[in-house]
Amino acid sequence: MNHPHRKVLRGGSLLSASEVVNQCCSFARNIILARYLTKADFGVAALLAMVLTLLEMTGKMALGQQVVQSGRGDTPAYVDSVQFTQLAAGILSAALILLFAWPVAHFFSGPRYLPSLLAIALIPLFNGLGNLDLYRLARQLGFERLILAETIPQVAATLAAWPVASRFPDYRAVVALLLGKAALSAAMTHLLAKRPFRPRYERRWFRESMRFGWPLLLAGFIQFGNFQGDAMVVAARYPLANLGEFAVAMTMAMTPAFAFMRVSQSLSLPVLAAVQDNPVRLARQYGRYVESMALVSCCATLGMIFCGEYVVVLFFGAKYAGVGTLASWLIAAQALRIVRGATVSAAMARGDTMNMMVCSAWRLCGLPLALLVGWLHGSLVWFAVTGFAGEGVALWASVSRLAARQGIAPAITVTPTLLALACVAAAVALKWSVPLAPDSPLNWLLLLAALLLGVTAFALRFPALRAAIAGLSTRLHPEPGPATVPAERGPSLP
Repeated sequence: MNHPHRKVLRGGSLLSASEVVNQCCSFARNIILARYLTKADFGVAALLAMVLTLLEMTGKMALGQQVVQSGRGDTPAYVDSVQFTQLAAGILSAALILLFAWPVAHFFSGPRYLPSLLAIALIPLFNGLGNLDLYRLARQLGFERLILAETIPQVAATLAAWPVASRFPDYRAVVALLLGKAALSAAMTHLLAKRPFRPRYERRWFRESMRFGWPLLLAGFIQFGNFQGDAMVVAARYPLANLGEFAVAMTMAMTPAFAFMRVSQSLSLPVLAAVQDNPVRLARQYGRYVESMALVSCCATLGMIFCGEYVVVLFFGAKYAGVGTLASWLIAAQALRIVRGATVSAAMARGDTMNMMVCSAWRLCGLPLALLVGWLHGSLVWFAVTGFAGEGVALWASVSRLAARQGIAPAITVTPTLLALACVAAAVALKWSVPLAPDSPLNWLLLLAALLLGVTAFALRFPALRAAIAGLSTRLHPEPGPATVPAERGPSLP
């Protein structure tokens, strides 16, 4: 393997590892805060995060990726122009937060939270002040500095969560951590950069940045509706304590799903792209990938069904007892999204980047149902059910586009998905027929039985997956042989 390929693989491995570390830090931080804060204060923290996510533009426009993608990404003047666009987006985002702070505070929670909303306006400003030279280095396959700039603030904020929450055992702890993390992130980009921060307006390149960032900004708002639309309805129609419960359930479901999807897509995309010009091989590789994703999704949902309540209480405390059912529905929705991630990867391998945009737009069809649930003041579980329905529609939209544009038969995706749903439905029936306390050891035994049945069903239905499982078993338990004669290595399973 030549040197550039080694650098690509090493960079991909580092980025995947850093993503896992960052998601683990986020998860640990939320556990600490949820245990120290009341449910209402954790709901306020969730509301602040939603307002920031909605109005912050620098992250949505992904201007750092423009530096990586553009052929002029090594030109200092070009990077300075993109730097100006990012700074302008940060200032505009801060101004929008200041403008909407008062009506948001009065509509959702009351004027006492206005100072916190005003304070978080500094965060997009800090983001706008970040040095984009790290992305210039990344385009040269030097990912180390970019990873350090992202990971060190995450780790530092996690280490600071306990002392800060001890000093401010309310929503102010979240504000302090958000501000500190944003300031440290910006400082790290300057500390690790090789070129100085010199934003400069250049009309032609500013217009190029807007052309690059505008579709991503629109996609970011769509994604906000997908991931935070339900929570916004909860914030508007329910007490903040209920929003805190919903936020905990979302943390349980979405944090591991995000980490797994980022890693799996970074590993699968090069494999699928390598066979993009051979439709038969692409369909075969994609089939193996989506089968494994459906199996992982099935196992994750089974785990939450049988032991979700126990795990929620173990991590977040007894005050969140009863959230397990809500978390189970949310992780079932994320399971469908993991399968949809496989369809998006196959489309991207063929250059179809619109697949993700189209299916994300279809995902919004669950939002009117969530509005109806909020208007009727239904159980929080119904918000998760509407999200599950929206993910189902989005998955079908992605599968249909994949068939129409890339010629990949819908059955390749639908068959493992339906098998996973059948396994989950059988587990739900078993759980209802054998009511047990959340902390009963029998839950773990039932989970083990359900996992074995699920894996067996997938292995019997999909020969390639069965071969992969058998190969893994052989590698874990090799047959004994002469100590002096090394066993021959056969070809690795794809």
